[in-house]
Amino acid sequence: MTQNLPYASELLECVETGSEHLLLGVKTVSRILNPEADLAWVDSQLLYLSEEIRKREETVSAMLKVFHDEGFQGVTENDFHEYSNSDIEQVLRSRKGIPITYVAIILGVSDHLELASHGVNFPGVFLAQVDDTIVNPIDFSILDYDEFTSNLRKKNISVPGEPELASNADILKRMFNNLQEVASVKGDVVRRLEFVDYMQLIEPEDWFCHFKRAEAWASIGDYGAARSELKIARGLLDEDATIEMIDRNLAQLPKIEDDDQILN
Repeated sequence: MTQNLPYASELLECVETGSEHLLLGVKTVSRILNPEADLAWVDSQLLYLSEEIRKREETVSAMLKVFHDEGFQGVTENDFHEYSNSDIEQVLRSRKGIPITYVAIILGVSDHLELASHGVNFPGVFLAQVDDTIVNPIDFSILDYDEFTSNLRKKNISVPGEPELASNADILKRMFNNLQEVASVKGDVVRRLEFVDYMQLIEPEDWFCHFKRAEAWASIGDYGAARSELKIARGLLDEDATIEMIDRNLAQLPKIEDDDQILN
């Protein structure tokens, strides 16, 4: 049962607030990854960063300049698939992280500065909106959203016309999706299934959780379990294109007879 997962109540409390108190959930992710996480130190660092910004001026430009001066940067390709990239404590200590964790830090600092801020859902990269300004957390720069999306549409890439503000549920589910992908790369099926369980805790009727669980089972040859998860995913869908994708995956699984040989 997903309700019995460690720290489930803290995550659900964060989800239920909508888009407030995001750090409760983000720090809970850190505790899941490292039960000894120093969350008081995380709070002190967010306060320190906000005070450094106040010494200049309480604007988005000043905030981004402080992040640059403090040495925050993206991770290298070799370090991309590490659990620590989703741990806000480790990202603050190393000054290296992935976009969604940086967005959480930006939002935490913005709260101290009383600047309105939100995460922004976007394909391929998670963005932030601070004081009605779109921020690209990859390089801590201000992004002209209209120009950015216009250039992508010219390449026939479908993108939202307006910034889609993210809820806490959106952000936490995306973080756990990143973590299950890291676990997949590492070949850690047990941890991958755990992270998918957290995704389902956040959104119980999400077909995607069952699809990812099916991938995990198939990766270790349990095709029966994979088939069951794909069928559950299919039952939760009403979009023809996605149903067809699920059907293709079902057709590619070995027959039940092959499952029996593996499981015996």
